[in-house]
Amino acid sequence: MRLDPTLRETRRARLRRRIHLLPHLFTIGNLFAGYFAISAVLAGDLDRASIAIVVGFVLDTLDGSVARLVHSPSRIGVQLDSLADVVTFGIAPALLAFAWGASAIETPDPRWGTHLGRLAWIASFAFAAAGALRLARFNVMSSDEVAVRPKDAFVGMAIPTGALCIAVVIHLLKGRLVEWPYALVWIAYLFLVAGLMASRVRFPHFRRVLINPRHPQILMLVSALLLAAVYYYSEIVFFGMLVAYLTSVVVSNLRLARAEAPLNGPPGDGV
Repeated sequence: MRLDPTLRETRRARLRRRIHLLPHLFTIGNLFAGYFAISAVLAGDLDRASIAIVVGFVLDTLDGSVARLVHSPSRIGVQLDSLADVVTFGIAPALLAFAWGASAIETPDPRWGTHLGRLAWIASFAFAAAGALRLARFNVMSSDEVAVRPKDAFVGMAIPTGALCIAVVIHLLKGRLVEWPYALVWIAYLFLVAGLMASRVRFPHFRRVLINPRHPQILMLVSALLLAAVYYYSEIVFFGMLVAYLTSVVVSNLRLARAEAPLNGPPGDGV
């Protein structure tokens, strides 16, 4: 029995609309992870908040991949993704960083503790503000047809990566900072991450490797091993992956600087 062509086309249209909702569902999941992380910080469960931010990072990666897979990028999806990123990777890690690095500091003089708390508040706000500016710049560069962006790199640290720089460290070290010298190091670290998000440094991404790998079987095997390792040793695995990525950033920028450096020779030697 053949279906009426009009009915068949109606069913296909409904199916397409439902499939196009998939990226939005991942984005809403990202937003839920951010809200959960904020509520966990307020409840004092900082390790669970850091894990929620990592989960939000995974969902944020998947929503873009799913949108490209089902060919359903939309202006609403772009704006919704940015709003979710501000919550999950801007506000949530900023609150987490402040609660972990300034709420239990012991100092010889109470006034030192007050000043450290203020500095930590300023540093965490700087992180949130730099993340929002980073997202705004990314949206403008993505919508501007004249802007030239590197195909395989982000200009400035992406805000999800900045959030991981906070969440992964806290997930690794667990307990809140107590000694004030470490609090100063943490404050400097927050300013550094904020500066990297606002910078023009290129941060490579590995979209080509994930979408079109040369050896998909090896990629699947490595992914399975990583999942098993994360289950038992998530602290070490997440921290190791973050360090490996940041190392690749340094190496790629050094290679780029050498490639773009002008040839230094005596005048008149140029051809």
